[in-house]
Amino acid sequence: MFRYRPFRRGPCLFLASATLLAAGCTSATGLTAAGGTSITVAVISGTDNAPLVIGVREGLFRDHGLNVIVKPYPSLRPEFQALKNGTVDIAAGDYADFFYAQAAGKSSLHLVADGYDARSGVMAVLSLPGSGITSPQDLVHKVVATPLPQLIPSTNGPYTSNSVPYSIETLATESVLNSDGVTPTDVTWKPTPPEDMIRKLRGGQVDAILATEPYITQAESRLGAVEAMDSCSGLTANLPLSGYFSLAAYAAAHSEQLQQFQAALASAQANAAAGGSLPAMLPHLTGMSMQDAALVTIGSYPTSLIVGQVQRVADLMYNSGMINTPLSVSRLVSG
Repeated sequence: MFRYRPFRRGPCLFLASATLLAAGCTSATGLTAAGGTSITVAVISGTDNAPLVIGVREGLFRDHGLNVIVKPYPSLRPEFQALKNGTVDIAAGDYADFFYAQAAGKSSLHLVADGYDARSGVMAVLSLPGSGITSPQDLVHKVVATPLPQLIPSTNGPYTSNSVPYSIETLATESVLNSDGVTPTDVTWKPTPPEDMIRKLRGGQVDAILATEPYITQAESRLGAVEAMDSCSGLTANLPLSGYFSLAAYAAAHSEQLQQFQAALASAQANAAAGGSLPAMLPHLTGMSMQDAALVTIGSYPTSLIVGQVQRVADLMYNSGMINTPLSVSRLVSG
């Protein structure tokens, strides 16, 4: 993820987050809480996995007998590769990409825990004031910048009007468009580095942007951008966005350790849901400014994994054509 959501972070944001994680560590690879069985968790630094980082710093995992090492990665592709080759034990990432990897046979995964769920305002399509784009219907025949594809291919190069989404963001947005009577193929999607979206919107290179926090807040404050649609509303309201995954083989061999991890993470997520130290830590955890941290919309941190809720993502993926066969979340949890 956040939020601000699992947005795709630029290199400056990643370096700021990685610097924080490395401070005071016992390992050069990330944040470490000494004591107990060691588990290495890969993250793309941001608000969706903030409870994990804060929980390590505050000793919640140590209290459950775990030595958790948080290892940051700049993007999902190298993070997923690290999970596949056993460099890390658990990886945090968005459901669409991990479910796609499972369905495409790229790995055999186990869903450890739900990490971050949407709220209204965490993901939106924004346009410039005065553009006339204020509703989903106004996006027809318009160019919309989106986050870059990660594990899911975008089929038509830098511009795509195909009906198959290529990220959790395009999945949610196209689902809402369909429910509002807009055919997604009538919109031209342009994968764009998130740090370039505001510049391209300002310069008229795109008509709108599909953004997550903190880019929503930045576009609103810098450009006066207006919301054309909330991507997590109606059919996608409270949509689960990201979770924690291990390989199925690792889960089979380390069930007790994963139960300890789940219990500690639930405590960390509950603290975040109650406020805790999250608001004050956001600038340090994400590299955003204090001003943006005070304004961003943050999603919810579930304290338990509700299979039916997460199944919504897999069903949307199948119905949209992202995956060719239905995917059972219950099997990912039990297997």
